[in-house]
Amino acid sequence: MRDTKLILFFLVLFVAAQSQVDSTLLKGAKDKTLKKLGKSALKQNDPSSAILFFETYVKNNPKDAKVKSLLAKSYMQIRDYDRAQHMFLNAYKTDKLEAPEALYYHALMMKSNAQYDSARINFQKFKKEYKGSEKKLKKLAGREIVFCDSVARLVSFENKIIIQHLDTTINKINTEGAPINFNNDLLVFTSLRTDKEEYQIEDDTAKSIKRKLYYAAKKGGEWKFKGEYGSTLNDPDFNTGNACFNPDRTRIYFTKCKLNYSGKMICAIYVSEKKGDKWTEAVKLPKEINNPKYTSTMPAVTVDPIKGNDLIYFVSNNKKGRGGLDIWYTIYDKKKKTYKDPKNAGSKVNTSQDEMSPFFDTESRTLYFSSNGLGGLGGFDVFRTIGDGKKWMGSENIGQPINTGADDIFYTVSTNRGEGFFVSNRKGGNALKNKTCCDDIYFYKDSKYVRLALAGNVSEVLDGNVPVKNAIVEIYAKDKKTNEKFLIKTLRSDSLGNYKTMVDAGQDYFLVVKKKDFLGFSEDITTKGITSSQEIKKSLQLIRKPKNAVRIPNIEYEFDKSNLSESSKKGLDLSVLSLMEANPELVIEIQAHTDGKGTEAYNLKLSQKRAESIVNYLVSKGVDPKRLKAQGYGESEPIAPNQNSDGSDNPAGRAKNRRTDFKIIGVVDDEMINDSGLN
Repeated sequence: MRDTKLILFFLVLFVAAQSQVDSTLLKGAKDKTLKKLGKSALKQNDPSSAILFFETYVKNNPKDAKVKSLLAKSYMQIRDYDRAQHMFLNAYKTDKLEAPEALYYHALMMKSNAQYDSARINFQKFKKEYKGSEKKLKKLAGREIVFCDSVARLVSFENKIIIQHLDTTINKINTEGAPINFNNDLLVFTSLRTDKEEYQIEDDTAKSIKRKLYYAAKKGGEWKFKGEYGSTLNDPDFNTGNACFNPDRTRIYFTKCKLNYSGKMICAIYVSEKKGDKWTEAVKLPKEINNPKYTSTMPAVTVDPIKGNDLIYFVSNNKKGRGGLDIWYTIYDKKKKTYKDPKNAGSKVNTSQDEMSPFFDTESRTLYFSSNGLGGLGGFDVFRTIGDGKKWMGSENIGQPINTGADDIFYTVSTNRGEGFFVSNRKGGNALKNKTCCDDIYFYKDSKYVRLALAGNVSEVLDGNVPVKNAIVEIYAKDKKTNEKFLIKTLRSDSLGNYKTMVDAGQDYFLVVKKKDFLGFSEDITTKGITSSQEIKKSLQLIRKPKNAVRIPNIEYEFDKSNLSESSKKGLDLSVLSLMEANPELVIEIQAHTDGKGTEAYNLKLSQKRAESIVNYLVSKGVDPKRLKAQGYGESEPIAPNQNSDGSDNPAGRAKNRRTDFKIIGVVDDEMINDSGLN
């Protein structure tokens, strides 16, 4: 089944195409021959031919539950969910001892047909009674029961998404895929342009129909087919498709696919540069990405927000993955003009099943992808997660109406935002052999999309709040559950200290502002609960790096204790912790001081414990202990007299002396700076 998915979804090449089988062969063949030919067709990834052989065989042998199960699997592989569902049940009822696994697949097809309650009941029945050798199916059935229970929360009760099936100038009776905007008015996609209901898939040297890159243009609000895209990109000897563009549209990445010596379809990723209005001759990415033993396909590209290098995600069945099809990534070093060795995108994205069709929204640093291993409404569902590389938030199913019981893949966000495209084999498309055989392109629009701008001014805390130009403003998405932060974008303030950018609704953000010779500061903001388009104002301030110790406000201790109070912890969160998060290069010393009451030795010991309690708290909040030093000074450095001139007690002076400061003493990976170096 895994190889079939490589054909049907991953390569997107053999889509519901029926091979030609001589009818006289069917009529004259013996039952034994029909069964053998059907099994052979399945091994050769030709379920359409297998169906013809098995259907003829089953008519003559209605009690053969095993072959009925094979016929049902053939229906499933061409995504004929209705016939697969009924044939699996037929096989199970014919002889459940001969075809016990058929009940599991029957339930799976019920899920694809959106019959979730019935599917759950049959998964439970299968899990209870199954005694066969495919032990992993019991585990999978348990997972599917959980998935069925989670369906309710994925269903949109308020339909905010408008979906439109693109017309027949774009969606033909075979499969279309990989839609991607070049701009607001130009759509590039992959297609097998034919209106023939049957065609012969021949060997790679024959002049068979090939997939190509095409484009459509929007006029009067409607998308219409125009023709082939890029005169230098399509190759008559390859199946070409799965294009994507880097954010500034100067490079296009796409795939070329061809049968190898063993009859397996292998795809490789190519890149082309834009020169004027034309694309240059495509160059194949190096073997580190295009390992000839595996397929590399479905590229998605963004830009590293720090160094500006291309960050390319792609799909591969490399055996070093987590299982099946995984999403991988590589980085193009624009200075060295080399690609780094690919890395797996990690367990928050990839499962033991299949992940495919990644799309990276650079504006929000969100990866959209399809998976059949993370649960959902059935088949492949679209998921999203924020992050880069191996560091991700938990993946989230985007729900209905984008996701259905069918396969929903190739989700993209348009350059116009609030809208985009996806591909689905849901009922209602241009069907070839059955209602759910073939992938078509759909347009979606969020009718309640909220456009939010974040804008403000960066100034120095000085007389008149002087504007700071060229200050760096970093915007992070924040995961409230794990407290992890993910860099979304980096901006610079203009000559007047102003900055402005777009942000998404329903998200927690973490802002950092910094500049050389200044202390950076951070602040949390949230767009959750905002339901109307607007501009959010957020002014930011900087102060120059102090050479001397700085008082930490609101630090209180119980008398004769070193334990931090809750109010002290909040004060640290708003001051020192914020400072350390905004300035990850700084090394500071926490300085604790006491008044003169008690012995000098006792006060020194108490102040050391108090400094250490602050360091321990900051470490517990995620600050690297190498960036912190605890130092107690006891009563040795008063800033006010502990006694009045007449020898009486001076409570106000003692209160000033009971203080906690911080002082910058160095930077990470650099030599520690001594006190004299700061003065």
